[in-house]
Amino acid sequence: MKRRDFLNTVVVGAVAPHALSQSRAQAPPNVPMIALPRAKWIRNGIIQAEGTHEPYVFVVRRGGQRLDAYQEYQRAQSEEVIRTLKEQGVEIFETHFYKGFGMAAEMRGMEETKHAAQIAHRYGLRVSTYIQWNTMMYETFFAEEPRAKDWIQRDILGRPILLTYGYQQSFRYRPCFANQEYLDYLKKIVRYAVEEVETDFIDFDNFDLNPEPDSCHCPACVQGFRKFLQAKYSPEKRRERFGFETVDFINPPQWNRENPPEQMEIIYDPAIQEWVDYRCQMMADALQEIAVYAKSLNPEVVIEMNPHGITGGNRAWEAGLDHARLLKWTETYVTEESDKAGYFPDGRLVSKIRSYKLARAFQNILEPIPQDSLDMAECLAFNQTISWVDAYPLAPYLLSYIAFYRKYRDLYIGTEDVTPVAVLRSYPSITYHNARAQLSAVMVEQTLIQARIPFALIFDEHLAELSDYKVVVLPDSECLSDAQLDSLRRFVQDGGGLIATEQAGLYDEWRRLRVEPGLRGLVDVQAPANAYEETVEGAVSHPGQPAHKEVGKGRVVYLPDMQFDGPLPAPEPYFSISNRFWKLPKNWQEIVEAVQWASKEDIPITVTGPSYLVMNLVRQKDKRRMFVHLVNYNVKNVGSVASIDVRCRVPQGETMKAVEVYSPDSETRAPLNFATRGSTASFTVPQVMTYSVVMVSW
Repeated sequence: MKRRDFLNTVVVGAVAPHALSQSRAQAPPNVPMIALPRAKWIRNGIIQAEGTHEPYVFVVRRGGQRLDAYQEYQRAQSEEVIRTLKEQGVEIFETHFYKGFGMAAEMRGMEETKHAAQIAHRYGLRVSTYIQWNTMMYETFFAEEPRAKDWIQRDILGRPILLTYGYQQSFRYRPCFANQEYLDYLKKIVRYAVEEVETDFIDFDNFDLNPEPDSCHCPACVQGFRKFLQAKYSPEKRRERFGFETVDFINPPQWNRENPPEQMEIIYDPAIQEWVDYRCQMMADALQEIAVYAKSLNPEVVIEMNPHGITGGNRAWEAGLDHARLLKWTETYVTEESDKAGYFPDGRLVSKIRSYKLARAFQNILEPIPQDSLDMAECLAFNQTISWVDAYPLAPYLLSYIAFYRKYRDLYIGTEDVTPVAVLRSYPSITYHNARAQLSAVMVEQTLIQARIPFALIFDEHLAELSDYKVVVLPDSECLSDAQLDSLRRFVQDGGGLIATEQAGLYDEWRRLRVEPGLRGLVDVQAPANAYEETVEGAVSHPGQPAHKEVGKGRVVYLPDMQFDGPLPAPEPYFSISNRFWKLPKNWQEIVEAVQWASKEDIPITVTGPSYLVMNLVRQKDKRRMFVHLVNYNVKNVGSVASIDVRCRVPQGETMKAVEVYSPDSETRAPLNFATRGSTASFTVPQVMTYSVVMVSW
């Protein structure tokens, strides 16, 4: 693929016409509709550590273990370890429960988990049980349940689809989530965990599907796909979608050497688009069924899954996952992404901030895997809790952050993000053209992160109600539905600010090119489809300057291009926008100026400092205070950042009370001098080593 092809499309937010349950009802952006009842105890945050998530039967079957593996397995769930973790401030003890061998083969290990849970509960710890969502160890499973041969995923040739780690775990088959009998079996495991083990927390691991061409073509999926299309569309709508009404013989897509799926940049075949949507919906429906069942047994059980976060990959196309559908049925989610936080010599600031903002958009807590103090600082700043602290024994930096959080927990409980700016992550745009749409989204998000402008991520359903935001950004969002365009027009007419880049709105939600641009009237002159040219530096450029326009009570800015700084890295399979791309665009200042103008200079905070100093702003309305979280992503190279000037607004008519800074780096709590002018407070933070939080009260 040529570079100009790699960078020649757009992104917007379009609601794909999902045939979804009531859980997809439109919801206000800052209070999304939550379908799953939330456990009350998790509102106070979590501090979770693991004994082991591997049962001994798996350790043996996997091979390569030490001779003392069983002793280590026993120690990991011993009273000594549980007591030590309790003393170190851990509040949730996670241990193995079910790996996929079948209940009969794993019953001994499940009973050992039950015993460990009793010990943990006796010490006042809550218990998390690990359940393998996506593995069927067929050698023992088939012996227990012969019907399970019909429950596995099979490729187009009828061969079992594997969940493999390396090349030596071919005994791990993937179950098919379109098969109701497998879901019913999974419910038995959940019931045992809730009723017998009395678990407080269920962790579903390996929550994804294999990428094409390794997708399931079993009879349940083939028939399920056809029924999905019949339920989703009326005969008239199917004719509009496919050119015909009958979908009784549509099959999942097929691939060959000349047509490998990992090289497909743009998905325009309607059947492939719908197959991606079917896989996403199948996984969401399965999670919903299991989560609702678990909650029916005990509504205080927390539901967690491991789908990874926003890492630049096309998760819908590759893994059958749409985070916006899934996170309605969880309270926490895990990411094992390898995006180690830090600032690199080539100007990249790598973080998990996108994944944290995804969690906050759906009232979830993110559980990353920390590696150092910077990871913990990022977690506190954007997650508002400690979350996961790895396995026993805990490293000294973890103990330091646990102690700080437990001492000042009141600063974090019940906070809500202050987000005047919203960035749309459109399902159809990113799914159908990830190479272009995701890159533009990443560059906009990178600008807001490093310019310290508070923002939220929003998803298709959130476009129905935008009144909580001052500015909405459509980062090269190609695909917008008519309903979404109408909502955006109302938003601008009522006084909102809109920033559209590149080819935003040129396509509908099925990625059909519109006869007239969807943003016509809001944007006067827009780059036509496929009009981008490659510059000498390798970035995409379209002639023209940013255009500003007042419409009704609102303002609109159109940015004709997003300029990647330097030659683009070679495209990766499936066109993933990995952290090699995560740097400020050359025209990042145009984005900042556009946000300021579109908001009518109404951004509630400004913070000085280098581009590797990152800020997050949250508030506790009921306690009349806000918090400015500051994280230094370059601490290993430059040390502390000094003399950080902050200007922030308090509610109109309120009187400033105090400004205090807290930091685990020095274990200090210090008052700061401040000045007020109207509703704006000004103060200087003397220094930030890795992490500080400033409390502003009124």
